[in-house]
Amino acid sequence: MRLKCDLHIHTKEDPRHQLNYTAEELIDRAAEKGYQVISITNHNIVTYSERLAQYASTRGILLIPGVEATVMGKHVLIYGVDKMDTKWDRMTFFDLKRVRADGAFVVAPHPFYPNYNCIGTLLERFSSLFDAVEYSHLYTKKVNFNHKAQSFASKNNLPILGLSDAHSLKQLDYTFTVIESDPDQESIFAAIRGRKTSIVTRPAKIYTSSLVGLQLFGTFLMLHLFR
Repeated sequence: MRLKCDLHIHTKEDPRHQLNYTAEELIDRAAEKGYQVISITNHNIVTYSERLAQYASTRGILLIPGVEATVMGKHVLIYGVDKMDTKWDRMTFFDLKRVRADGAFVVAPHPFYPNYNCIGTLLERFSSLFDAVEYSHLYTKKVNFNHKAQSFASKNNLPILGLSDAHSLKQLDYTFTVIESDPDQESIFAAIRGRKTSIVTRPAKIYTSSLVGLQLFGTFLMLHLFR
């Protein structure tokens, strides 16, 4: 079965950003666009419940529990986390090894983008703790930091996933992954590891991405100025 998937999306419940759409509204939009699998990966908080998973199921979507955790100051995507009790905002690489041993699936998001919270060269050192590498939708025809991620994935025999890192519903559908798998969490993880995937991608619209970037930067400043 071919599944249209996006496993890196943020919603209004994210404590780091003030977004204008809820988890339910995201699910509705994803259903309209034909997604069968999504994960809400808010920063350092798991936005997942049986009620939300059931709501997604009624819309034809498998909701995989996920989080964009902070590991030694760097962002890391972790899935299959609904029953895990972890302080997602201050993890160590030892913690990452522990949750992966407990069954979590780990992805390096936008690893080589020029941002302080991207894992960068640490990915080489801790590559054994990652199951896949992200190909992010935030690129243009002339500037694409995903090329280094592709080279790293090829060199280290890791699968690569096309994900949106959407902070706006307008960012959906520029980059996603089609996975050949049964529609359940463990089969999807196994299919990714087995590279039964293909990326569908096109460059982001500069106008939309710039507006989202300015909005996020403004929110970030406000949250830190008025703490």
